[in-house]
Amino acid sequence: MPHFFEYSDAFTKLGVFTASFSNFFLIYLTIYHIKQIGGTYKYMVLIFAVTGVAFSSWELIARPFTHNYNRAFILFSLNTWMENSEFFLQVSVSIYAGFYLFILAFFAEQFIFRYLSLVDPHKTNIFGGWGVIGWIGYPLVCGAIYSVLLMWAGNPDEYSDEYLRETFAEIYELDISITPRFIFVPYAADNSLRWRNLSFMLGGGFLLSSQYFIIIICGARMHIAMRRELGNFSVPNRRLQKQFFRALIVQTLVPTCLFVLPALPILLGPLFDFEWNVQTGGIMALLSVYPPIDAFVFMVIVAEYRRVICRAFCKTKTVSMKSTEVFII
Repeated sequence: MPHFFEYSDAFTKLGVFTASFSNFFLIYLTIYHIKQIGGTYKYMVLIFAVTGVAFSSWELIARPFTHNYNRAFILFSLNTWMENSEFFLQVSVSIYAGFYLFILAFFAEQFIFRYLSLVDPHKTNIFGGWGVIGWIGYPLVCGAIYSVLLMWAGNPDEYSDEYLRETFAEIYELDISITPRFIFVPYAADNSLRWRNLSFMLGGGFLLSSQYFIIIICGARMHIAMRRELGNFSVPNRRLQKQFFRALIVQTLVPTCLFVLPALPILLGPLFDFEWNVQTGGIMALLSVYPPIDAFVFMVIVAEYRRVICRAFCKTKTVSMKSTEVFII
């Protein structure tokens, strides 16, 4: 059986490099060159870019990987240079998992902000001043709940370790007892439910679906409001609102397609009576390329970023300059 996990380190390092370059470039452009984005939304863009770098960098420490075996799912760390810090690495893996909830909750907030900016711009004032604590705190709380739930519900016990011990040693040549890990075996030997493991699937599923519910509702209302309200904006601001909307949609679809949809059979597989023994950690490699894609998508869709980049790298071409009316909420 191919040891896919042996190549995951290369994907991780590539992800850190590309994420750092693309997101720091986005930060530089946003601070020094972009004039059409200001106020609260500018801080949102900057914080999201910093989150992308932190997410990729933390993966170097956590080195998460997954494996599915029959009715069991294990999330563990492949970190070998901190092998004597089992608890720290276990916490690191849980923080890495919480990062994704943070990102998704932050997207949900941006959908709310963009919707309010369309239908009632004055209400966006709640995101300023002390409101900053709220819109930063909400994704932090969601991520923290997910991390704590993972640590509590996935904490291994004797039954779960024995269920995976043999296959884990055969494939990864590791002793499962000393590997930083979270194991989910929803059924006991007598087919009774192990509710502690199931609570993560239920609770984590609720947290994920709640963010998508907000995104879908606000996205649909934004689409309707854009047809109704955009006539009240100037042409440059109308164009900019459409670009922000498209960027949010694409930025939400990318992690959904790269991680959420591929992860569903991995997370839900233990609930069914499948006989499989699969290194499913390749999904982590897919997720590692998300942060650079996210920054790239935003810079491609929002026209002012494209114009700034063209001025810097396309000196021989004449760049059409449209109105630079400042759009600040």
